[in-house]
Amino acid sequence: MSGAKIQRGNLPRRAYFLFQLGVFFLFATIGLSNDILQMGRMPKLPYALTLLVSGIFPVCYAIAGFALRGKWWKASVPLFAVHYTLLRLLAQALPPELVLAKMNAGEIARMEERLTFDGLAIIFAVLLGYGCFLYVTITQGRRYFRMQAEIELATEIHHVLVPAIEVKMGGYEFYGKSLPSGDVGGDLIDVAGGDENWVAYLADVSGHGVAPGVVMGMVKSAARMLLSSGDDAGHLLPRLNEVLYPLKKPDMFVTFCYVAKGGGGLRFGLAGHPAILRFSAATGAITELECQNMPLGILPEGEFASTEIQAEPGDVFALYTDGFVETANRKGEEFGLERLRSEFQKHGGEPLETIYGSLSESVARFGTQFDDQSLLLIRKM
Repeated sequence: MSGAKIQRGNLPRRAYFLFQLGVFFLFATIGLSNDILQMGRMPKLPYALTLLVSGIFPVCYAIAGFALRGKWWKASVPLFAVHYTLLRLLAQALPPELVLAKMNAGEIARMEERLTFDGLAIIFAVLLGYGCFLYVTITQGRRYFRMQAEIELATEIHHVLVPAIEVKMGGYEFYGKSLPSGDVGGDLIDVAGGDENWVAYLADVSGHGVAPGVVMGMVKSAARMLLSSGDDAGHLLPRLNEVLYPLKKPDMFVTFCYVAKGGGGLRFGLAGHPAILRFSAATGAITELECQNMPLGILPEGEFASTEIQAEPGDVFALYTDGFVETANRKGEEFGLERLRSEFQKHGGEPLETIYGSLSESVARFGTQFDDQSLLLIRKM
């Protein structure tokens, strides 16, 4: 990202320039007011320098605010020291002209002319500054409301694409929810198929906001299309990778995990995703199901391994995104996989909705959500 974009934040170049121009005109009136207080007696050089100093330094403060945001004071404090020093030096080096005890008619006329100029200049500068601010406010207000409408539409689409899951099929029950960190998330949970052949999967698109949300929609569309074509789940990851690689930005990728039923058995696969947790109803133990594959979209093609597994009645599989384990408290400590395992083991025998609620509440109590949080639970009945 270029330095200009960092300074301007999200403001277009024209609006940013006019905003700074408005700041200059508004604060330049301080220099004009100073000349009025001295009855128009400031020499031309200090008069011009005072106007420039009064207008330019507030512009610098505004630039520091745009560039450093919450750390604006790091630049503003030294700038203020320089600002104050310059004003003092100007006052000492270029004092105002002496006032004569008596002024003749010509001197009175010149003073009146100077004060009239200062007054009109103040009015003109205020109007110009107000015009600049008004332009920025109106244009950026329209831009904001247009973007807000687009975000609201994207949020509605996200709710349609990633609804809460609570379904039973083929001797298994499924429960899951996806909670975005903002208006639009990049996580996806889904269950597709029928009693004999189904795939329950979870995807996490890198990044936050609308762009990952769009890619998330493409992931669901592609996955549903591939699964509806009759292809088995073992080919899901390589096919998804081929579809997604040319459709996203180069720096984006997708982590993915799934559990699928087909041919009488279960199969799971991972693509750069955290391990799937499995709760054993017979022993109460938690095991991690891992499969070393790269995330989707890194390379145009590649091999993606998957593994067959067996499940006993009551066993529960937990598919989750890193938003759960990477939630941090005020000390900077992450919730972590061990805490998630412990909570899952404690509540693994309870209804899926209760398990979900317990895990989500534990994470929420631990720290503030900064990333999308998604959890999909699968139990063999």
